[in-house]
Amino acid sequence: MDATVVMARNPFTGDADSNGCTDDADLLLVLFAFGQSGSGLSGDVNGDGTVDDADLLLVLFYFGSGC
Repeated sequence: MDATVVMARNPFTGDADSNGCTDDADLLLVLFAFGQSGSGLSGDVNGDGTVDDADLLLVLFYFGSGC
């Protein structure tokens, strides 16, 4: 029997830079990328391909968590 383990980062914590802490660095990533769309944008914390108000709200909601 083969087993496959898949580990994924939860994109809905507002932690844009994946350092385990939602802080001012994450807020800046979202603000500087605001309005951009495409794949691989660090400010796209909800993973929908666009950095918008939904990403900003996630960072603000989780601000300070994990720190």
